[in-house]
Amino acid sequence: MTRTKEVDPDSGKIPEYKSPANRLVHSLRKGYDNVRSKLKATREQIKYFQIKTRDLEKSRAHYKEEVLVLKKTIDQIEKENQRLKMLVGDNEVKKKKKNY
Repeated sequence: MTRTKEVDPDSGKIPEYKSPANRLVHSLRKGYDNVRSKLKATREQIKYFQIKTRDLEKSRAHYKEEVLVLKKTIDQIEKENQRLKMLVGDNEVKKKKKNY
């Protein structure tokens, strides 16, 4: 239920409100300020999440590179380990042949 009769916006007439003008202005100003503060909070939240996303992407890229380097190191160590096993195995075979 409306407090005033609806006025056609094209008619150019100003509707008559029951509340005094200063209360209407205060109410409208308060609503405007509330909208602005919510908008500001939302913008701050958006900026926070953008920064967080950027940092996470940067961190992820860093750790991805680090993992690749560590995988290469592991591969090199495994190759060296295989080579040493072959050397040890050859030496044991030679020792057994000498003992016979």
